[in-house]
Amino acid sequence: MFRLLVIAACLAISVHGYSDGAPKAACRDLTPQHGAELQTAKPPYSFSGAAHVRNDDKLTLTLGGGDFLGFMVQARDGQNRIVGQFRVVDAAHSQTLDCSGKADTLTHLKATKGSPLSGVTFEWIPPAGYVGNVKFMATVVQTGFVYWVGRVTKDINVEPGDIVVPH
Repeated sequence: MFRLLVIAACLAISVHGYSDGAPKAACRDLTPQHGAELQTAKPPYSFSGAAHVRNDDKLTLTLGGGDFLGFMVQARDGQNRIVGQFRVVDAAHSQTLDCSGKADTLTHLKATKGSPLSGVTFEWIPPAGYVGNVKFMATVVQTGFVYWVGRVTKDINVEPGDIVVPH
């Protein structure tokens, strides 16, 4: 009997979920600290919304495609730096996280197994004067054991805004 208990203890997998949002430890590589194996198959999730934004405006995107419990979203430039700021649209299910700058990451809030999300809408504000491409990257947690790290992506072109010439 003792051997059976030892074997069972060795085979147990420890999974820790973060129902109140991703931890700061996930900021660098978007990896949840769940302790389970990540998925390599194509995720069922995607971003919907415009493919461009002016640098003096905001972009509204929605992450969706099926039920999920958690998420973490960042916008990154060509050098893989986190850029821009997020604005929460759905305060009941999302919040910002300060990874390398103020409100530069969006994550879930109050995720529960009995009440999964089917989508989350948010706004993103480009850095002042920024022109170029950014890639939105998301980690989406379907369950504590099933998640995709940075595999949900969308490329956005940030264009120059209106130039105001003083009179």
